[in-house]
Amino acid sequence: MTWPVAMIPYTNMAPYRELGTPAECRFVSLVPRESITALCQKRVIAAAVPVGGLAAVAGETEFLGPFGIAAAERSMSVLFFSDRPLGEMGAGTRIRLTKESASSVRLLYLVLGYRNGFGNLPQPAAPGETANGELLIGDTALKRMRNRRLKETNTSLPADAFVTDLAGEWYGIHRLPFVFARWVVRKDAPTKARLALEAWLAEFRTRENELVQRAVPGAARRLGLSEQDIRLYFRLIRRSLDQADMAGQARFLSEFENNFTDTVGCPLPSPTLPVDIPGFKRRITG
Repeated sequence: MTWPVAMIPYTNMAPYRELGTPAECRFVSLVPRESITALCQKRVIAAAVPVGGLAAVAGETEFLGPFGIAAAERSMSVLFFSDRPLGEMGAGTRIRLTKESASSVRLLYLVLGYRNGFGNLPQPAAPGETANGELLIGDTALKRMRNRRLKETNTSLPADAFVTDLAGEWYGIHRLPFVFARWVVRKDAPTKARLALEAWLAEFRTRENELVQRAVPGAARRLGLSEQDIRLYFRLIRRSLDQADMAGQARFLSEFENNFTDTVGCPLPSPTLPVDIPGFKRRITG
């Protein structure tokens, strides 16, 4: 018997995958948003769960030390493409949202609220409706930027005239890193499994530089990017988190709670539910 552990299939997790699986565990490939439901339904015992979904799994999980995925100043892979500047993306505009994200969608709406006011937010575009902006994450965002540079963009948007790196936008406002995901384990996981995960992450910390370098060539081939580009990307991603990262995580959760009512429960609702914004609503004050 092996214990199932969710593994995000994006390039930002490639150094973790280079270490192989924890003892007596197996990886289950899940995009970030899916890992929340999988944890709640006990289909996996651990995951690098989106910070935007921590509230949904708070009663079910515990942190596995200071490990996850974060970025300071910019991320290169959580990007908002738009036909106008961010400050012009008000209530009259429509945006297309990735269905793979729990943290990045929330970050986007916080950033838009900072810029334009929380009563002046764009709505998600309906199927077939022209969008003024689109949020992409992970490898899809990296490839979109590659194609944009090569002028081979295939998109329903009028143009990718403006690109906003949301981690960079967050850093510019708060001078703190943005934490996208944290490694957690279910509270009812077998002790042996928990110890295996803790040992795996401890080994990762000691070998992180080596594992990052090992992951570069394969990532470059898969994405069609240069190894130099991948090395830069891997330098920007933070995996063994420090106090600044924890402060950034706490600030995000506080800022979100102050401005939105999170409707996420366990399991996570479908992104097609008829709410103003998938998974949360604007908090009405006053």
